[in-house]
Amino acid sequence: MTDTILPFGRHRGEPLKGVSDGYLFWLSERGKSTYYKSKHSLDVTWKVPFYIWEEARKEAERRGYYKIGTRWELK
Repeated sequence: MTDTILPFGRHRGEPLKGVSDGYLFWLSERGKSTYYKSKHSLDVTWKVPFYIWEEARKEAERRGYYKIGTRWELK
């Protein structure tokens, strides 16, 4: 198994297993968040690529977390 390297964001170039739990959970939700949006901005939807989402979920499970509904819990 190879380490997945993040190609974007504040952790660009870092292995997935080195990021914080919070960022890992955000990735595992495919980047769903509410951001401030100006009425003059374009409405652009961007999601975390599927392979990163899948690896983030696997890494969270490897760390001992499991998903209950919409949140992650430590076993």
